[in-house]
Amino acid sequence: MTEPRKKILVVDDDEMLRSLAADILSPEFEVTVAVDGQDGWEKAQAWRPDLVVTDLMMPRMHGYELCGLLKGKDGLPGVKVLVSSSKNFSTDISQAATAGGDDYLVKPYMPEELLKRVRGLLGLGAAAAAKPPPEPDLLTTMRRAAPAPAELKMQPPSDGPLPVYVRFWGTRGSCPTSNAKVAGYGGNTACVELRVGDTPLIFDCGTGLRELGDSLRTEFSGRPVKGHIFVGHTHWDHIQGFPFFVPFYNPANKFNIFSVHGAHGSLGRIFTQSMSLDYFPIPLSSLGAKLGFVEMKGSIDLGIAKVTFQHMNHPGICIGFRVETQGRVVTYMSDHEPFAKLGGVSDLSLRQDAEIVAFARGSDLVIREAQYTEAEYAIRKGWGHATYDDAAKFAIESGVKRMAVTHHDPYHTDEMLDANIEYCRGLIRQGGGVTDCFGAREGMRIDL
Repeated sequence: MTEPRKKILVVDDDEMLRSLAADILSPEFEVTVAVDGQDGWEKAQAWRPDLVVTDLMMPRMHGYELCGLLKGKDGLPGVKVLVSSSKNFSTDISQAATAGGDDYLVKPYMPEELLKRVRGLLGLGAAAAAKPPPEPDLLTTMRRAAPAPAELKMQPPSDGPLPVYVRFWGTRGSCPTSNAKVAGYGGNTACVELRVGDTPLIFDCGTGLRELGDSLRTEFSGRPVKGHIFVGHTHWDHIQGFPFFVPFYNPANKFNIFSVHGAHGSLGRIFTQSMSLDYFPIPLSSLGAKLGFVEMKGSIDLGIAKVTFQHMNHPGICIGFRVETQGRVVTYMSDHEPFAKLGGVSDLSLRQDAEIVAFARGSDLVIREAQYTEAEYAIRKGWGHATYDDAAKFAIESGVKRMAVTHHDPYHTDEMLDANIEYCRGLIRQGGGVTDCFGAREGMRIDL
């Protein structure tokens, strides 16, 4: 009697790659496909596959979360998971293993390599790939549930357009710095305020968040502050200011914190852990303001603005944001290494880079990083950051009206940054671009 064919579920939001994997596997296995992580989880529960091949960067539910669900207590006993992604950072490979992935295959791949990995995991010939030892998951020690989100539409649309401006509170990348040679551009790490009427939309919680909090306390002078915070990723330089944001300590205030599910736990648990007593004297549960942690599955309608997100190429989980508000478009994209520059030119990497450009196209203002010169990048390749040449190429291809270069390297002085920004402008002009390019400075305000 013939043994039934093994069942494989392919989960990928890229239609071309999804179909390619299915075509490679179908002659030997029973295959079905899913268009994103949420679709994959639903189909896995109903279909009970023997193996799941999943991408990482997907809408609604990313691959890390899907791995955790598949291998969790309510998952599928015995299921094997092959993570396949164009992200070849060692961080992602390790985190995928910790989340539950049994093997990791970097895209683009040859058909023979996919078949070899699948057969190995299913014990059908080649030895199964050795699973890297998991890193300790400190977040599993935190059992406190995340607070319920506050209402999203906290300011109803007015009869006319609300005033909109952007102000930079932290423009430095990697770590804060302070000396006379960096005073012009500032030394605080990533934090940008997009103000729509009286509502602050805050992007990233670097050390610049502390001064923004002081400013809001003075401005509102006793009146409740209601706002939204969007976190691109939770590396230290993007969350260091979170415990020092004074409005969090006022019970009259309300804030929603938006991002996607963490690689190893919920968004709320990550921030809870970052403020545990080992790291900070005041636990998150002691903050007075009403906080809601919202894990984005798609676009968010705030009433005054619509916010969508796009996965960036940076170690771990990292997203950028596009905000459409009052007839204006602002896109915030911090920490991104172009796919083709990191992994080499291929049809896949070019398509992925084109998606980043398309995400920002039509923006009145793009806020994006360019941390390195080309010479610096040569010894920092794989660190997840872009160069001034990358920023210029992006400006030419996207045709955005204005581009603020930010996430400045902590070793770059004001003099160096002036020269680097002028170099970037020159590349844009030489390429026929029309984007107004400038360097973001702490305290700079741009009315839109």
